[in-house]
Amino acid sequence: MSKTSKKRQKTSRSLILLLLISIIMLGTSTYAWFTANKVVTINSIDVKVEASNGLQISTDANKWKSIITNVDIASGYTDHKNQLPSYVTAVSTDGTVDSTKSQLKMYKGTVATDQATGNYTLTTSLENEAAGSTGNFVAFDVFLRVDSAKTIYLTSQSNVYAKEGTEDKGLKNSARVGFVKLGNAVSTASTASLIALNNPAAKAIIWEPNIDGHTAIVTDQVASEYGITLGVGERTAYRGIKNVIPTAVDLKNTVNGTDTTNTSSVTPDIATTVANPDYTEAFDLEAGVTKMRIYMWIEGQDIDCENYATGSDITFNLQFSTESSGA
Repeated sequence: MSKTSKKRQKTSRSLILLLLISIIMLGTSTYAWFTANKVVTINSIDVKVEASNGLQISTDANKWKSIITNVDIASGYTDHKNQLPSYVTAVSTDGTVDSTKSQLKMYKGTVATDQATGNYTLTTSLENEAAGSTGNFVAFDVFLRVDSAKTIYLTSQSNVYAKEGTEDKGLKNSARVGFVKLGNAVSTASTASLIALNNPAAKAIIWEPNIDGHTAIVTDQVASEYGITLGVGERTAYRGIKNVIPTAVDLKNTVNGTDTTNTSSVTPDIATTVANPDYTEAFDLEAGVTKMRIYMWIEGQDIDCENYATGSDITFNLQFSTESSGA
């Protein structure tokens, strides 16, 4: 065999090997952060917030209603920062609130591939909230009014689900909702003073819906991918991003708990199942008007935030009640 033929044969073997590696990588499900796509869209974000049993709600601290929707959120009040994007991408938080803004610290992740090891890597940047249809998550202010101090419950109608008439790819299982109380005032306070309410010491209350919801893809393969065993009906622990990651780190380490420098364990204050048959205690309200910022996002660090779930349509449905049950 000539040197030229040997060289061609060697080159062919290298190309075949490269092709096989590519096929293996494409066929491997990777969990967290939608690694298969540069842009991940969740089309048609629908939001509905309903109040009942003596609880009133408003997005402008002036007009009081029992139900608010996307239209009310988009309107808000003058100079509001209600962020209602036409699509969202995965972000992550460990629940820390920025004391200078009274806003959740949200981090957007960028996934790449380490050329030396072939492993997925993660870098993050801090998100800035602004009014309008841009941004990577939903965030808006509401005002809740009660005549006396009340415990507020999420009813059994509170859920996150695949939009009717669309395919359920399991994206709802990586959804999160956060509540940040920004202050309280008497019901007779002026609209301007209610809008100005702010609380630098605010703490986030995080709700994780669908804690027992996992697609067959996740259930069958996540154990081998991350060494995480999913028990039947169990909530899967996760670690939220807690700071900017300017230099790429191993994605798998941020998910499996090895990377404690950039992540913190998150235990949701509120957790509900897919069926969600019961009312669940959410938070307390003082008499008068409480300003609250509500967040809705797809948690990138959740193992259910996997490639197959991309391109889904989902609806966030919140129903508050001052009663502990529907009886």
